[in-house]
Amino acid sequence: MHLKFSTLLLFISTAIGISDVVVAATPSPTTKCVVPHTADVDDSPAIMEVFTRCNVNSTITFKAGVEYNAWSPMKWFNLTNVKIELKGALHLPTNVTDVQAKVVATYGTATAPWFSIQGKNVDLVGDLSPKGGIIHGHGEGWWDAGIQASRIDLPAQTLVSNFVLLIQASRPLMVTFNVATGTISKLKMIKPVAHGIRITGTNILVTQHYVDAKHGSRDSSVGFPFNTDGFNVGGQNITIDGYYGNNGDDCVSILNGAKNVVARNGYCGFSSHGLSIGSLGSNGQNSQVSNILFENWVMDGAVYGARFKSWTGGNGLAANITWRNLVLRNVSTPIFITQNYYDQGKGPRPNNTAGTSTHIDNFHFENFSGYLNPSWTDGTCISDPCWNYVEGIDATQAIIFDLYNGTATNLQAKNIHVRPYRAGYDDTTVICDPATLAPGAQDTLGFKCQDGPFVATPIVS
Repeated sequence: MHLKFSTLLLFISTAIGISDVVVAATPSPTTKCVVPHTADVDDSPAIMEVFTRCNVNSTITFKAGVEYNAWSPMKWFNLTNVKIELKGALHLPTNVTDVQAKVVATYGTATAPWFSIQGKNVDLVGDLSPKGGIIHGHGEGWWDAGIQASRIDLPAQTLVSNFVLLIQASRPLMVTFNVATGTISKLKMIKPVAHGIRITGTNILVTQHYVDAKHGSRDSSVGFPFNTDGFNVGGQNITIDGYYGNNGDDCVSILNGAKNVVARNGYCGFSSHGLSIGSLGSNGQNSQVSNILFENWVMDGAVYGARFKSWTGGNGLAANITWRNLVLRNVSTPIFITQNYYDQGKGPRPNNTAGTSTHIDNFHFENFSGYLNPSWTDGTCISDPCWNYVEGIDATQAIIFDLYNGTATNLQAKNIHVRPYRAGYDDTTVICDPATLAPGAQDTLGFKCQDGPFVATPIVS
């Protein structure tokens, strides 16, 4: 693996400017515990023995230069005042069916985490050296196997179903971090099978994070790294400050229950699906998300820059969300909102018989600059129509608003300077139905809501 990790993070810190973030200090652990390793043997029992014995007031160290065989799912629970030093590397098995069987045996489901961390005052600390701070999922085998299964001689819809079944239905996420007061720093998430880290705790600071889920081509389904989110955040009082990643889904996704979240100073490359809220409101769920800030990001090759999605017929409220200072390079759609999300692989958009939607309020998009990708989708397009198809989309849209009538209030876009690929700013368009705007919304929107050219408009205070 060729990484200049410290150089990448130095770029993020100095060129973009990381601000100080204060998190309650973890008391100094007193007991020092070193995790042993045995070649060609599953290290998981030995790792679990250390975490059971040293779960309070301890520093647990994975040794530098050692590649541990983390060949079984692990629950590191009941930790109090523990510092985990990952100076070496943790490797999952490379055998797909082995991973699936072990996750099912541990959790009763195949979508659970490989590493589950719970406790209070917990610091997970990686290392800036090229071979340290690594969690390696060996996801390439999963991505490649999914495509091979789709090459059998079956009708198109069956092909899609088999594809999704193999590469999506039975994949563990890498880490859950359900901690009350803690930090995650200097980690490298390499070839994660699917989602990287899910944060469901409170008062957590993440710094100097790296994701490598790049595989195949951005615009081909062959070997595409589906659902390789960087972070899924459902906790409260969470700060992610310093991120560099190449992946095939959201860099940061905000989930139901998230509140007071800041994600700043990052780079999203390869075919990221952006800085996202949702999806919310699935099966009519009452979802609540509030006080979210994304700022100072470079989006390179992404399908979306800023994105919100809630399911048709959802409920709840997403409020006080800001995306600002985004630099866009080859981004398909810089700003995207849908309150009418549905599974296009299962047929046309269903009728909203409930007549409800997850309401959105006080959304701000500020200081977007750059240019669009000539393709409005990527290798995740395996259904017909594509999962992200919108009528009229043609890779010239800076903004797409797919709103549910009267349920989106106080939306504002300011200083949006983006252009289509190899075209001028006058060629930039938007998709927005003015009939769906709440009363008076056009006055503060910042652009003319229409299916047509992007026209900036004065914001009435």
